Amino acid sequence: MSAKKNNYAQCPSAISMVFSRLGILAPLIVVLIATLLLAIFWPSIAHGYTVEKHDDAVTGQFVITPTKVELEMEPGESASRDIMVANRTGSTVTIEFSVEDFEGSSDPSQATVFLGEDDSNWGARKWLEPEISSIVLKHGETITFRTKVSVPKYAEPGGHYAALFAFSTYETTDESGSAINITSRVGTLFLIKVAGPVTESGTLNKPEVQGFSEYGPIDIGLVFNNEGNVHLKPSGRVVVTNILGQTVAEIPVNEWVVLPESSRRNVVRWDSHFLFGRYTAKAEIGYKADGSPIIVSTDFWVIPWKILLAVILGVFLVITLVSWLLRRRNTDRRELEEELEQLRMAQKRGAASETSTGSSPVQSQKPSGPAKLVALNELFPSTGETNIVDLEDEETRKLIADLVRQHLDLAKAYIDENRLDEAQRELMEARAAAQRVDLLFEVGVIDDLLRQLN
Repeated sequence: MSAKKNNYAQCPSAISMVFSRLGILAPLIVVLIATLLLAIFWPSIAHGYTVEKHDDAVTGQFVITPTKVELEMEPGESASRDIMVANRTGSTVTIEFSVEDFEGSSDPSQATVFLGEDDSNWGARKWLEPEISSIVLKHGETITFRTKVSVPKYAEPGGHYAALFAFSTYETTDESGSAINITSRVGTLFLIKVAGPVTESGTLNKPEVQGFSEYGPIDIGLVFNNEGNVHLKPSGRVVVTNILGQTVAEIPVNEWVVLPESSRRNVVRWDSHFLFGRYTAKAEIGYKADGSPIIVSTDFWVIPWKILLAVILGVFLVITLVSWLLRRRNTDRRELEEELEQLRMAQKRGAASETSTGSSPVQSQKPSGPAKLVALNELFPSTGETNIVDLEDEETRKLIADLVRQHLDLAKAYIDENRLDEAQRELMEARAAAQRVDLLFEVGVIDDLLRQLN
């Protein structure tokens, strides 16, 4: 034990001996050692930020995370949050940081208004202290730094808002490979709610829907008006009902942030295409955890008028065509009946003349007379006519051919209307008549239609 004590006692004298031998070099060596230790440990002591290298793809931009920070703080309280900025531009960039106030707008389409160097009644830019003001990042490097938020002791209760921006101008390439200069700014929004008496009050406008649409999808705009002194986050759903009151869709509405004394629009989509008639969109939106929702509604129409007009026009054309064919058939039948009556009268006059000369009327006209003289209702039973016609008379054959074609036209019209039994009846009657007078082409057409029906 005494030997060890003696050794310890000799240590100071040994160090003194070393320094005495080094002489004037001793202070210089101490400074070098201190500088080396400072270079090694100073970044972690002086700065809380870290820089990490990642194998990120080149996107031509840099990004900041998170994009929104929400804090609930007491007056006089301080807090810190970590912010990350990643360089994915493909080159080395210098990024500068700044802080601005922002506030809402009475224009629902403008979510926020950034004020630059100006102050806002709702501002908090003087409360934010980013750890660094600028940094150089290589491609793929990500910096994580701390931003301190200090709420003044006498801060007013309610919402206060500021944005931390990362700004840089750098060179990148476009799709053609040409070099272009890009000025980019990304930011993190700080939404700070200071504890104390706050007013949470808001209204919801009537849903914004186009009154008349030809088809879907249907966009429904919801404008919320914040009349309080703290930001609100309304959310809920939109229920769509048809003209019978039946629910046809329930569309969830995710929360959106509305700053104090401002309005902001949130648009949801009813993603349905095949719609017809009158619909009602009822919005049920709440902004308090324990509060009932605000309910407002509006009506709108969806009518595919182009398709509807085409259908109506098609039906009208079919009805017109069928009516025309029926009228033509009746007219042709009347004309045929008149011609047949004239033929019958001529045949009677000829028979009377032949009787007066003592000759047989049948033998004077055709050797095979009785075989070629038939009643009209034998050819076309639907006419009900019993007039006798001569199948060898050329004019009579033409009239019969016209009647056959009329039956064909009428049968085709019945087929278009899916009246198949009536079409088949017309075809069978026309075929029998056509075959009697050797209308071979018409017989072939009729057979083809009959095969289609069967």
